[in-house]
Amino acid sequence: MLKISCILTSYNRPNGVKEAIFSVQKQTYPHWELIIVDDHSNEQTRQLLRQIANHDPRITLIQSSVTDKDRYKTARYATCINLAIPHITGDLVTYLTDDDLYYPTRFQSMVKVFKRNPRIHVVYGRQRVFKYNKRGQVIKTFVRPLVGVTKHPMGKVDHNSFMHRASCFKKVKNWDDHPSLWPNADAGFFRKLVKYWSFHPVNVITDEHRIHPKGVQAKMASGKKPWVEKDTE
Repeated sequence: MLKISCILTSYNRPNGVKEAIFSVQKQTYPHWELIIVDDHSNEQTRQLLRQIANHDPRITLIQSSVTDKDRYKTARYATCINLAIPHITGDLVTYLTDDDLYYPTRFQSMVKVFKRNPRIHVVYGRQRVFKYNKRGQVIKTFVRPLVGVTKHPMGKVDHNSFMHRASCFKKVKNWDDHPSLWPNADAGFFRKLVKYWSFHPVNVITDEHRIHPKGVQAKMASGKKPWVEKDTE
């Protein structure tokens, strides 16, 4: 039975990360582990994560202990992912952030593809996207379309929507976390993967991505630092 290792990166979003964790716990496919890497959040978030991890043996919690003066020296979510890689025990690897969530059949739908074809190393699903205004109101929603079997997923596939075999790390050792990759570290990792494997589509809406003014994408677009303490939920 294939085991899934899910890496969840977290920083100062106690409400969002709680919902993200629950979306993993509600998966219809039962064979998974969740590795949470918290990037030295405030005490409220850290206490919440400790409480959840202490009550679920499938969850491993890692604290980065990064200092504020070092926080902007790397693309932090890529750095956090790299901290989790040595702890992976699964056959398949997937990713989640603390402001997004999975739909219940995500793992089950993707595992079926890997079981059917051992030559497939990377899959991705359809993603439902919600865009919010400053008042927390949804102003736009759409489903990110599939682009078929592709070696050009950059800018077309979000890293919350894909899964790959853990054996890929034998050739692709880690994520690049150079600070220039803050807006698109996933694309940097995709470029490594497609040197060896194509991305294969799963025609299921697998996850939900939220774009809001306090998110990394919006901050980068407006020239702000990606994460600041005052943006705690």
